[in-house]
Amino acid sequence: MWTAPAVGEPPRNNRERGFYMQVAVIGAGVMGPGIAQVWMMGGHQAVLVDVDEGALKKGGEVIRESLSMMREMGIVAKEPDQYMTLYTGTTSLSQAVEGASLVIEAVPEMPDIKQSIYRELDRLCPEGTVIVSNTSSLPLPDMFPEFRPDRFFVCHFFNPPAVVPLVELVKTERTAPEAVEWLKDELARCGKKPIVVNGFVMGFLVNRLQMAMMREALHLVQRGVVRPDDVDTAALAAIGFKTAWQGMFDTMDYIGLDTVAMAGSIIFPDLSNETKLPEIITEKVRRGHLGVKSGRGFFNYADGRAAEVMQRRQTLLLEQWKLFKKHMP
Repeated sequence: MWTAPAVGEPPRNNRERGFYMQVAVIGAGVMGPGIAQVWMMGGHQAVLVDVDEGALKKGGEVIRESLSMMREMGIVAKEPDQYMTLYTGTTSLSQAVEGASLVIEAVPEMPDIKQSIYRELDRLCPEGTVIVSNTSSLPLPDMFPEFRPDRFFVCHFFNPPAVVPLVELVKTERTAPEAVEWLKDELARCGKKPIVVNGFVMGFLVNRLQMAMMREALHLVQRGVVRPDDVDTAALAAIGFKTAWQGMFDTMDYIGLDTVAMAGSIIFPDLSNETKLPEIITEKVRRGHLGVKSGRGFFNYADGRAAEVMQRRQTLLLEQWKLFKKHMP
């Protein structure tokens, strides 16, 4: 039963202070700064907290650099300094959550660390605070069922979180619908496209879809049917080209469900249903060929190419976002 006071209700004097509500983001690693930036661009006060002062400093720099790039590309209307007035970095968890209507945990996927943080949050946060985790895989509400069962759930952003529109909200049967709807509405006001996953399934929605495609791609490459670069060309020039604007079920309707049924009856039995990782990827991991971060994966990123690839990725995602905002409802 939903018994908490008004869900995530912000203090009434926030408007006078120049923002709508305060959002605390715990963890200044890969995702935390970008998540904080989402709320800053939506007009909210974002407080980023981490035990490492160096990580906090870097997190603030990442946010500023991202905002500068967006400003140069005409994506945001204000100068970075104007958004940065809504940013605070701190090593104090109590300072971060004081007055926060929403708390987002974005620390490494280590249950012991998360549990320790939840104990502190239970002590520090008022009853009405909505608390969510950015976990990409863990069934945390089921792992910690006694921790605020009606208003603790998953809010999964995608990297880079300030750019990728989708956010997965994963609830359980104990989650208060009002809490989920409140956060869904607030995310939409920040320009996000939130979806709701009803109950925990491993990998939620997007990672399941991606892994299904990756499994088939690895299967075909290992068999020597295609090369990795040809798979990527197919993904970019056909699948991605259309799915940027036409969803899967929309595509099936467009093709014709009779045609989908006919093709599926032929292709489904031949698809890989392997439950173990193929050797083509486990061997690369064993050899330390981890991709961009190690300088080599399926492709070579030596001689500065890693930085070039990352910069190109960010630029293209921002250009894509501009089109998305213009054409998607």
